[in-house]
Amino acid sequence: MSSSDSRSQGRRDAGTALPPTNDGGFPRAAAPRRRTARAALERRLSACAVLLGSVTAASGALADARTEARIHFRAGMELIAQKQFDEGIRQLQTANEILPHPNVVFNIARAHAEAGNIEQALAAYREYIASDPPDREQVTRIVAQLEQRLAAQRAAASAEPQQPSQPPAPAPQQPGPQQPTTSGARGQPTAGQPAAGQPAPPRARAAPGAPAAIARPAPGEGTADAAGIVGAARTEDVYQETVITASRGAQSPLDSPNSTTIVTRQDIRLSGITRIPELLRRVAGMDVMQITGGDENVSMRGFNSRLANKLLVLVNGRTVKNDVLGSTFWEALSIDVDQIERIEVVRGPGSALYGADAFAGIVNIITIEPGAGKSGFRAGYGDHQQGYGSVWASAREGDFAYRLSAGYTRYPRWTREVASDRIDLETSVQNQDIGAQNVRIDLRASQRLGPRRALDVGAGYSRSELDIYGIGPFNDYNLEVTNADVAVAYRSENVNARTYYSNLDGYSLLNAAYLGHTLYAGRPQQHIVNAELEFVKTLRAPAPVVHDFHIGLGYRLKATEWSYLDDDMPIEHHGSVFLQDSMKLGERVTIVASGRLDYVPYLERLIPSPRGSVIVKPTARQAIRLSGSTAFRSPTSLEAYVDLPIQLALPGLELLSTTRPPVRSDFIIDPEQIITAEASYLNQQSDYFEFEVTAYYNRVSDLIALAEPERTTLSQRAQGVGGLNPETGRYTSGLGGFENQCDIYHVVGGELGGRVYPVEGLDLFANYALNLSKQQRPDGCDAIEDRRTSRHKVNAGVQVRSPVGVDGEVTLHYQSSQAWAEQVPAGTVIATSVYPLPAYTLLNARLGYRFLNNRAEISATVFNALDGLGDQPLQMHPFGNRIGRRFMGFFRYSL
Repeated sequence: MSSSDSRSQGRRDAGTALPPTNDGGFPRAAAPRRRTARAALERRLSACAVLLGSVTAASGALADARTEARIHFRAGMELIAQKQFDEGIRQLQTANEILPHPNVVFNIARAHAEAGNIEQALAAYREYIASDPPDREQVTRIVAQLEQRLAAQRAAASAEPQQPSQPPAPAPQQPGPQQPTTSGARGQPTAGQPAAGQPAPPRARAAPGAPAAIARPAPGEGTADAAGIVGAARTEDVYQETVITASRGAQSPLDSPNSTTIVTRQDIRLSGITRIPELLRRVAGMDVMQITGGDENVSMRGFNSRLANKLLVLVNGRTVKNDVLGSTFWEALSIDVDQIERIEVVRGPGSALYGADAFAGIVNIITIEPGAGKSGFRAGYGDHQQGYGSVWASAREGDFAYRLSAGYTRYPRWTREVASDRIDLETSVQNQDIGAQNVRIDLRASQRLGPRRALDVGAGYSRSELDIYGIGPFNDYNLEVTNADVAVAYRSENVNARTYYSNLDGYSLLNAAYLGHTLYAGRPQQHIVNAELEFVKTLRAPAPVVHDFHIGLGYRLKATEWSYLDDDMPIEHHGSVFLQDSMKLGERVTIVASGRLDYVPYLERLIPSPRGSVIVKPTARQAIRLSGSTAFRSPTSLEAYVDLPIQLALPGLELLSTTRPPVRSDFIIDPEQIITAEASYLNQQSDYFEFEVTAYYNRVSDLIALAEPERTTLSQRAQGVGGLNPETGRYTSGLGGFENQCDIYHVVGGELGGRVYPVEGLDLFANYALNLSKQQRPDGCDAIEDRRTSRHKVNAGVQVRSPVGVDGEVTLHYQSSQAWAEQVPAGTVIATSVYPLPAYTLLNARLGYRFLNNRAEISATVFNALDGLGDQPLQMHPFGNRIGRRFMGFFRYSL
């Protein structure tokens, strides 16, 4: 289900961007104080509701940007088709002021030319060319022809002889040519047109004999000639949301082979959220879990975990997972929410195009294009010393454009794990109040090489301190990490190529351990080189069938090191090939066939990932989709090559965690597998509402998890396994490691979501996800029942925008109870136990005010506003921090 405005081309900072949510520790209050805090909070929420309601009722409030712009665009194109140029142009200008798009400017220019307003046409065409469109050279030729026509008109008018019998009539006063406005302020006309609602100035014609320096034909005069120069109008729906992730090419969500959700810039701005995972919480079926102030884990349709690894996370198509653990360090990225154009979420497996790790779905974070938007900054500060800062500069000079950003983030722990007066513990050197701290810089640039050809380059760097939860006994874990990447990409109509290098270098250890126990200090490192080549072609074969054909090759070099892994870690060379054909059978039916082969060095074999989809469109804005696919997740470096002695609670004993123990050195972990079938119906028939219904079945097998530890036997001791470890000085009493689970999960689920715009200025959205899981245990399988996925999830929200500059959002999230099976140290062993987790409700809100012609903005956010109203503080994982309430204020300014 997709949200509101999402245009990546030619888009400005809509009003102003926004603020965040927060984290940190929060002390528990006594009962009387809790009641007092509850009363104060209720008063604040009531006041906020009254204010939002009054803003909603204000006349002239702004509707959802994409919807309102689409209405004006369609009205304008209809009026222009009827030769009502003045009113049609005003409608197009209004659409472009709400949500700028180059094609709208092109249509404004074309309408001016048809109406005979050549000077205004030229101004609008130059504004269009400044957006660096693919057809820039063609439009430049149109401008040259119109300039010649204008010069000829002026020359003819000045050469017209005066009548000697009559005195020359005074030339009428004509306004001089006006420059096009920037993608700018609402209410200002574009390309010299009068403001909306104002009458157009009369087109005066020169009296006989008068030197008409500016000649304007009557309405409609010369229309046929102008149409011959400017060609056809851009009648496609430029305000239709587009996605690129599901098929590696721009398309409407109606045509996507997978259910796709878009988190738009409007959603990001109005929410005030600065944590990317919390932005994803509004997506139907998404599992989002905050464990500490710096540790967020995200999955889709179940199977979330510590160090979550079931979701492929991309930034502009480049994977940002760490290959050592297979997870994503969200708070260690080199970008922040102020640099994001939109987030595309593919709900369901995507290995058919993206290979390993697109197991449950794909999140593709698409940043604002170089040269788009304005330069500016945003700063925020909140309770418990929360801090946020972001500054960016964006510019275009001819064919070259760049965007440079830098920032700083500080999130405290929600709750402190270790008291300051503990003398029985050894702690790490990391600040015990820090959940996440990040310093970052990112540069992206683009060079146009010709029509439909461009070269993109970029680099990013971040240095972060994170408090995370590992797996097994590794709770409350500190990580200092630097991330760096360099990327180069070539884009053209038929060939796309990309290569990038990424590096991770860190220092890791437990946050605290009893005296005499180790903190497990280590230095994880990884070097990744990735290269992709793709060929794209659209053709007809036979004539009634349109094929959108993609074929690609991929190569990935992976080198990882860590003291927790084998000493002789191999350098792995991964290879892949994929193929996709989208066959459009007329206007109503599309068949998509995709397939990919991945070579995984650890497994020493090829893994296929097929996908097939059928899309039927009863109307142009409705779609019924049936699809089936498989996907896999290959073992991470830790899972495939772990070699770590783990100290047990009883002093002097340890467990050897190794994937290949001496007694079975040929053991191989198989990849996780998922087979899925999905049916969905998407309706965007109305400009005032949209909704989607999805049902799916998943069969999940070979999940990789920590094996139940086994004590060493006498026969193993005779083979030299176990006994005293001379390196650690401890006695190895058991063996552990990773293995494929013997159980199989059958998951049936569904998602229902929609967005409604009942009145201008008010957006309502809501979705519900159902997840029913059955755990099948074959004979001899004694896997513990694990219900870590909530059966019911509800997300709902209200967005308000107004012309007086006040806007905001309130969102509510509910998840039903869970039960987690987790391993913990217990005396001489590490045992698995089941830990219940109660249901929780999360309420977030944001209120902002824009001023100085939308260049400046102040705003405030509250995260977990309901804290203190329930019997227990919110907790998202049985071992995780108690999540408290956080407030934060922001100031933003655009140059």
